[in-house]
Amino acid sequence: MEEKRIALVTEAGNGLGKMIADILLNHNYKVILAAAGKSYELLTELYMGGEDCKVVEVDFTSDKSLCQLKHLLYSYYGKLDLLINNAEVVNGFGQKINQIELEDVKYLYEVNFFAVLRLIQLTKPLLEKSENPKIINVTSALGDVNKMKDKSFCYSDYSLTAYATSKAALNMYTLLQAKEFKPSKIAIHAFDPVVRKYCTYNSVVIGEDVRNEFIDLIS
Repeated sequence: MEEKRIALVTEAGNGLGKMIADILLNHNYKVILAAAGKSYELLTELYMGGEDCKVVEVDFTSDKSLCQLKHLLYSYYGKLDLLINNAEVVNGFGQKINQIELEDVKYLYEVNFFAVLRLIQLTKPLLEKSENPKIINVTSALGDVNKMKDKSFCYSDYSLTAYATSKAALNMYTLLQAKEFKPSKIAIHAFDPVVRKYCTYNSVVIGEDVRNEFIDLIS
């Protein structure tokens, strides 16, 4: 029987963690779900007693908490095949410049951007122990400048300054990190689960083609 691969998935409120974990569990992965806040409580209930899915509470703004997560990975698994940086928070919808609370922006960047950098730094030695290591950074069309210029895109008029700029930063970071990793065996990808034809002003549906694209990335 083929040995199961090890995946770390982060979740802090966007609700994609369960979908990602379920796909991975069906594709020969053991999953560590690192979750914060209400996501941790919900996912703990959903996966309680699950043999191949472990839910761990993490504070993505805390170096100590992330280092504890790294220690757990070393102690229990010894390697990492897949890192999915999915944790994100959203705040400041529709705020004008004089309404923006800088502490809220800083907190969002700690989770949406700086935690990604920290986790990649911390887990790189574990990823290097894998035969086919991969990193997937979950991004958003709101961080794509060209899409946000397109008036036909349903979110083009949204004013989510902190969130959109954090995703734009993540997109650029992923591009630059891909160049750094190119000589190594670590592959890094940006993955946007929001495809224009599925989004409305009130909801987002993860279509089958998006799901298949994700499966191709993890295979």
